Amino acid sequence: MDECSHCGSLPKGSVEKGNLEKLAGKLDPAEAFFKIVEERRSIRKYKRSDIPQKDLRKILEAARLAPSASNNQPWRFIIVKDQKMKEFLARSLGPQPFVADASVVILVLGDPDAAPYWFMLDSMTATEHLVLAATALGYGSCWIGALADWVPENTNDVKQALKIPERMSIVCVLALGVPDETPPPRPRRNLKDICFDEVYDKPLKL
Repeated sequence: MDECSHCGSLPKGSVEKGNLEKLAGKLDPAEAFFKIVEERRSIRKYKRSDIPQKDLRKILEAARLAPSASNNQPWRFIIVKDQKMKEFLARSLGPQPFVADASVVILVLGDPDAAPYWFMLDSMTATEHLVLAATALGYGSCWIGALADWVPENTNDVKQALKIPERMSIVCVLALGVPDETPPPRPRRNLKDICFDEVYDKPLKL
């Protein structure tokens, strides 16, 4: 596993439920944050296990506190635990069969009436808060954009099934649960390839 310049090497298996939360408790807040960011993975294999209500509330509270343009907070979240509905959503997403095994499936909605230009960006910012909060508590997640309004296949059926108002946009779907895999980190571009000094393509020295 790659080493983080802020945190050092990560202990094997620290992504498992509870381990990361205990580990983060031994670090200062900045170190803990970078540990959580580094440990995050897109998880596509879950154990059949429930998420305690207190943990789910913490994860949703993190999303509630996300920033938004003019503080419009245009996001809404539908939390799906019903197994038949999770299976329906899994089929509607492409299919994405692993979604049916997640403990919880969260539909992230955006309200264009609340923030016509920013509802999607704001809602995805809140989604990242969900993802990082879940990682901090030892859970895995994977966000999927296949039901977003610009990919209309099956969207109407899902809106009807979940009684989503027509005006609301489905921004993404988030699978959430106890990981049953520990995927390695995927390659990332170097900072020198994505960060520039004052103007585009001028190398930034770090």
